[in-house]
Amino acid sequence: MWDNIWQFLVIATTGSLLWLAIIFLVALLGEMGLPGTCPILESLLVFTGFQIAQGAFIVASIPFLAIAYAGRLCGSTSAYWLSSALGDRGIDKFGRRIRITRERLHRVRQKLESFAVPTIITARFVPGFTVVSTIVCGVSGIPYKKLLAAVAIQVLAWEAIFLAFGALGGKVSSSLNPETQPAVVLIWMTITVAVAATLGYFIFRRLRNRQ
Repeated sequence: MWDNIWQFLVIATTGSLLWLAIIFLVALLGEMGLPGTCPILESLLVFTGFQIAQGAFIVASIPFLAIAYAGRLCGSTSAYWLSSALGDRGIDKFGRRIRITRERLHRVRQKLESFAVPTIITARFVPGFTVVSTIVCGVSGIPYKKLLAAVAIQVLAWEAIFLAFGALGGKVSSSLNPETQPAVVLIWMTITVAVAATLGYFIFRRLRNRQ
């Protein structure tokens, strides 16, 4: 079973055009509000870092990393222009379907009152505000160039963080029995994503309590 899961992960991160298309779609829809996509991409990033630390050629991982990056850029761009076109009326009509309300938009507007690129980057790292910050920029008429610069930097940092955690796991487990590698990498992926989700949850709670 472990070997089958390992092979699936290898195919997903270094596989065919079909898998790259699926990765692109997952990344794009995640930026447009589809829940559950971040843990999938984060797990694949951790696995990729693990593989690189174990001696895999980084060149083989470039298509996956580039497609995931491009998918998130395209998703945030789509969310920006859709929200810009729909405005507040669109939020009232469709927002609740993706758990976005005027109240949440108002909170994010307060956090992005300066609308500087560093502010948008910081907001995107806070769980619950990644998609909302993009929509706020669209509804409020923030220049697209500012949003694009913020998203490009934040997604690059996001990929680097999870690749680094994966590489750390690969180095730590390098002395273990190779037969245990599939189980080790799955445990490490689970721990990394769980820690990230837990930290994000506490940050979100702390910010909400301050308000």
